[in-house]
Amino acid sequence: MILGEHFHLTEEGLLVFAPGVVAPPEPDVRRLKDALEVLYSQVSPSDQPLYYMYRGVCLEKDKEIFEKYGIRYDITVILAGTIGGEYIKTVGHFHPLKSGSEESYTEYYEVLEGEALYLLQKNDRRGEAEEVIAVEAKKGDKVFIPPNYGHVTINPGNRPLVMANLVESTFKSLYEPFRQKRGAAYYYIQNPDGKGDFVKNPNYQNSVALKLVAAPALSQPLAVVKGRSLYEAFLADPEALAKLLK
Repeated sequence: MILGEHFHLTEEGLLVFAPGVVAPPEPDVRRLKDALEVLYSQVSPSDQPLYYMYRGVCLEKDKEIFEKYGIRYDITVILAGTIGGEYIKTVGHFHPLKSGSEESYTEYYEVLEGEALYLLQKNDRRGEAEEVIAVEAKKGDKVFIPPNYGHVTINPGNRPLVMANLVESTFKSLYEPFRQKRGAAYYYIQNPDGKGDFVKNPNYQNSVALKLVAAPALSQPLAVVKGRSLYEAFLADPEALAKLLK
């Protein structure tokens, strides 16, 4: 899916899709009042939108192959700005375990426009963080969410972040682990000088050092994604992507 060809972004951060594209008539919206439990600062609830989620997007001609393999392609728009000094982010979630496995479902992200910080977090059985990785990603970068990692996406830029993901189409995300701790182990806030900085979340008992990685330095689990968008990679080898994500 190509921004400017298959869809375009309005000034309000909404997407308008071209003819021949299957997409929900309206996005799911996360508002400020929905994120209160995971924010760095105590703020008043409001209906201010933070991000828009368009689930199950594809070209009409490709709909059958996505359904056949049980994979969903989503597009999310995270608006720019800060809330109580913290850069706008997703509320964050973990994935459930696969049936008969000790590993959770995985997910694949790609930045279509703007810049992103993907905060990946692995917890122990008590819900304490064991590992936290912040991945800096820009347009065209792809970030794979490994098994058993929760994740939060942050928009550190001054324009909307547009990103896509491939994911198994039926599982339900787990939001409670982050809600219980008022977010991930680190917040990303704007300093008085206008620059961003990571701040530890005091609701975690243990102290885990943050690993900062640039997306291009990450190894990709599948060769088919190299030189292709996630959408193109799925069409090129749907069996490989389905095996990775299911």
